[in-house]
Amino acid sequence: MLKKYSYLVLLFVLTITINLTASAATKKNIIKHSTPVQTSLIVDGTTGKVLHASNAKHKIYPASLTKVMTLYLLFESLESGKIKLSDQFYVSKYATKVLPLKLYLKQGEKISVKDSIHALTIKSANDVARVVSENIAGSEAKFAQLMTKKAKQLGMNNTNFTNADGWHDPKQYTTAVDLAKLTMAIKRDFPQYYHFFAQTSFNYKGKTISGHNRVTATYPGAEGLKTGYHIPAGCNLITTATRGKKSLVAVVTGRKSAAIRDKQMVELLDKHFGVVHPTIKKAAVVSKAKKKNTKRKSMKFASGK
Repeated sequence: MLKKYSYLVLLFVLTITINLTASAATKKNIIKHSTPVQTSLIVDGTTGKVLHASNAKHKIYPASLTKVMTLYLLFESLESGKIKLSDQFYVSKYATKVLPLKLYLKQGEKISVKDSIHALTIKSANDVARVVSENIAGSEAKFAQLMTKKAKQLGMNNTNFTNADGWHDPKQYTTAVDLAKLTMAIKRDFPQYYHFFAQTSFNYKGKTISGHNRVTATYPGAEGLKTGYHIPAGCNLITTATRGKKSLVAVVTGRKSAAIRDKQMVELLDKHFGVVHPTIKKAAVVSKAKKKNTKRKSMKFASGK
């Protein structure tokens, strides 16, 4: 009896060990397989001319940049008169079950269309993305089909959507080129609603909810757009900015941190707006002065000889 008991204990321990090892290996493989590709793209916001591109046609995971298409379809419903900003969206149990970021809506309550827009552009609330999808299309799955269909209509030929919030799904992908096309389309087609992307906070149920798009909040001329992140995607960002008559649409994806992503976005924008930083300008002046002094010394040496 004791021998049989010992055998069962050993078998149990071996089973647990094997399962844990397999789980760890699977997790390791997923993280390794999901290492994000870094991409960047800048296009002229008026003509669509590509000014800079790096891996711009490489397929990537959009993460919460997905919500730009969710908003496109929401704006489309507003423009067609199917809904109004004051209308109320019903919150389902399904919508409340998604993980953060979210507003922590409760089943059965309602949220206005206007607050839904704020929650998507500023908070990037996943529960609200689900609410929007269900109230417009009946289900998130049907809404995702509409998203993909609209993507094709906009010329986003390397994009596929499976959800409205951006939660990771290997079947949900896009490219920097397609994201730029979407950005230009939403700005062109819905100028009356585009100002929502520039807002960095909103009031909801007596509380001020602030966003986390630091480039929109601090970059001179920034008009906003959208951040996105999950592990397989890395840190993503779309920014539109205008200075004078020059308008830019910029996409940066796959960065290791939000700080790196934001820094590289600002550097790209500055470069294509022709911004010369004081430190760079000073270095250029010093370099020029050194060359001038070297030339003078050389001339003196030649003259003395």
